[in-house]
Amino acid sequence: MTIQFARLATAGILGLALLEGGPAFAQSTVDFTVSGNSTIRSWECTVRGTARVTTGSSPAVQGFANGVQAATLTVPVNGFQCPEEQMQEHLLEAMRATEFPEITFRLQSYEPSGQSVRATGTLTILAATHPVSFPISLTPSGSGVQIQGELPLDMTTYGVEPPVVMLGMLRVRPQIRIQFSGTVGG
Repeated sequence: MTIQFARLATAGILGLALLEGGPAFAQSTVDFTVSGNSTIRSWECTVRGTARVTTGSSPAVQGFANGVQAATLTVPVNGFQCPEEQMQEHLLEAMRATEFPEITFRLQSYEPSGQSVRATGTLTILAATHPVSFPISLTPSGSGVQIQGELPLDMTTYGVEPPVVMLGMLRVRPQIRIQFSGTVGG
């Protein structure tokens, strides 16, 4: 009887929190593409990460009537898939995947603008955390909000040594582009 009462009380408390408009969160998968160039060719690798969005009392944005209180995008470094096995090995080595298993963006603020926002936060790669700002488009869909964004950056800013192979004939350029898209909510 006391276990049933505890379950009923827990359900009641959760229900009251929802009725009072307390923060709710959604976690979804997001597809990331990282691309760049080398002295020989362009390259592109993909990875599936997560977005965790907590709604709350913030300025309303497309698809989030109560605004966004917090958001975190997380990428598992070991999850990267490249078109060639050797390219993937060089990427994981450069990213020091066993030592730094995740890349993380944490939202600090945003400015709404129509169907998009300018997101400002911190990006952590390896042991380096730096402020970044980039646009994210928000499109309501049947299962939540479709997010899409792009961020160019110089990987050396984060301490990542661009791979050099074939006795220096192939050098990866430090400028890369990170693109992501996925549906948050549901």
